[in-house]
Amino acid sequence: MAAAASALSRRREAARSAILEATSNVIAERGIDGFTISEVAQRAGINRALIYHYFGDRENLVARAIEHTMSQYDPAQPEASAEGVERSVRMLIEHPEIARLFFQMLLHGRPLSGLTERMIDSIEAWERFKRERAPNAPLDPTFVVIIIELAQFSWSFARHEFARLLGVSLEEADKRFIAQLQRPVELRVQALMTGDDENAGSDGGQ
Repeated sequence: MAAAASALSRRREAARSAILEATSNVIAERGIDGFTISEVAQRAGINRALIYHYFGDRENLVARAIEHTMSQYDPAQPEASAEGVERSVRMLIEHPEIARLFFQMLLHGRPLSGLTERMIDSIEAWERFKRERAPNAPLDPTFVVIIIELAQFSWSFARHEFARLLGVSLEEADKRFIAQLQRPVELRVQALMTGDDENAGSDGGQ
């Protein structure tokens, strides 16, 4: 009996994963509003009704698919190093549909779902970092995260235009953007680690 239940559980998980993977791929190709549930079902080799059974509605399916994509990057905790910033930027460059969903939900006043959880995790990590290493530093962890997150999400839309305006390749524009986004994180971490409160506040989280 236990073996049968375990096999059933594995089949259900495989079906859910196949649906999320298919949804992520379709969103990447067609955008958030450019696909149908039937297309996802066909790609996943799943009955259309099963998608509704597992995910309820289209909006929830999209949100879970975005979370599925983001989880594959396993972003580092924000206090660890600037490499976590680059990993996050690269994720959004490769999956601009995540940023499209983010701004679409903001514009329509809809909950940000897993995107909110990601930001909350980052804020909590920064708060813990401040509390343990420099409790008196003039640092607002919430807005440090918001500024960095908004810059990253916006870049996935703006990178082509700014590369054109700057007269550089897209690869060079990405490299320069990432370097400049990493810099305040590096300075902030360095200032907090050395207890240099004045320098810790000089970049304002920009």
